[in-house]
Amino acid sequence: MKTRWQQKREKDSLKQAVKYLVLVLVLLFILVRFGVPGLIKMAGFLGSFNKNNQTVEQQDKLPLLPPTMDFLPEATNSSEINISGTAQAGNTVKLFLKGISLKETIVTDDGNFTFINIHLADGANEIYTESNDNQGGVSEPSVTQSVTLDTTAPSLEISNPQDDQRFFDKDSPIKVSGKAEARADLTINNRFIFVKDDGSFETTLNLNSGDNQIDFVVKDNAGNETKKSLTVNYTP
Repeated sequence: MKTRWQQKREKDSLKQAVKYLVLVLVLLFILVRFGVPGLIKMAGFLGSFNKNNQTVEQQDKLPLLPPTMDFLPEATNSSEINISGTAQAGNTVKLFLKGISLKETIVTDDGNFTFINIHLADGANEIYTESNDNQGGVSEPSVTQSVTLDTTAPSLEISNPQDDQRFFDKDSPIKVSGKAEARADLTINNRFIFVKDDGSFETTLNLNSGDNQIDFVVKDNAGNETKKSLTVNYTP
């Protein structure tokens, strides 16, 4: 007695045999009616049709790639920034700020997108994008970038020397020291000075005879600056 699986297999084989028989009859008819050229055209059509079907199936299986955002600054003192990137042409790109959908735009024919004058909140702003193909397909989120809005000027304290302090004979070079915002850039008379992790700094400065102006500029990674100047006098 045959099992259900054997019966099903026999039915499938019979269906396949019928399909081949019909195909053979169609090809014979074309050969008799149109000759060998017609048969060649028919074979080319079937091959092209099958290839197109395979291409469509492959495209349907391809995942929608997420957009790629251009690099954003880690920090800024501007409350508005522009955000750009690349994605598949014609797709819609959505911009998310702190998890909230903010704006959307259509990707241009050359694969670029831009969001202009995006308003930032104080502190850290997590930004990412998503793409959809307008047919229900939605990509994974892009890489999230964080931009900190910082409008506070960096701190700067000068311990040594004092403004209007006078120096004589062998006092030059003098010690210049103080404390600035940690990880900030500091220049003294346009010379870069290393700032330690705790914000402290120390260097020496040669003096010229008479009044000497000392200019301090400290700049944080958001672009905020603090400037101070003092004058000391030196008598050799």
